[in-house]
Amino acid sequence: MEKSNERRIWLWAMLLSSLTGISIWYIRRLVTTPLSGWGSQTVEMFSYFTNFTNLMIVVMAVALLFGRNRFSNWFKSPSVQSAFSLYITFVGLGFWFLLGGPGELVTLLDWISEITVHTLSPILGVIFWFRAVPNGRLSWRDPFLWLLYPIAYLVYWLFRGPRVGYYPYFFMDVNWLGYSGVAMWSGILMVAFLLLGGLMLFVDRRRSAQDSVPLSSQDII
Repeated sequence: MEKSNERRIWLWAMLLSSLTGISIWYIRRLVTTPLSGWGSQTVEMFSYFTNFTNLMIVVMAVALLFGRNRFSNWFKSPSVQSAFSLYITFVGLGFWFLLGGPGELVTLLDWISEITVHTLSPILGVIFWFRAVPNGRLSWRDPFLWLLYPIAYLVYWLFRGPRVGYYPYFFMDVNWLGYSGVAMWSGILMVAFLLLGGLMLFVDRRRSAQDSVPLSSQDII
């Protein structure tokens, strides 16, 4: 029961953190846009890796906290939960070490939205994975399967970018880097994803092995 309660606490924390941040950004977009433009603003908003990944965290948390259908059951897989934890962790790492951290933050809402989606949610994602996702359930295939999301995101922007005339991040900006430069950066980031996924698999195996070690008589005493 204690483990279940702790799991719910981390899920609620991730849900509130990610929902707070993307809600602030989303509402700010809508209040300055005519009703006819809400659809395009929604697409633009969630075309950013940060925003869509935080939305995925919200969906996962809601599904695990309240869901009782087949869709919710999909999120019960340790592989799926590990994948989402990896994605939100990458959001934080990419923001601080690749994009240079926050720009000019003027209002309290600026600070709240930046801290929640780029820092707090990634930290909570790591804690959730370490504390609440069952270990010993991952396989060597998982880090490769987890690449499907970033690959799909890249393909999406390779099609969308030329149509809207911009790219959300410098490392996929074909106008600036050219396709060869984007290919190079994409390869680097995919390797980084694989390395992080491999690290998660290693930690998962180590923790599972430690849990399965029988207690000695001295430990029992």
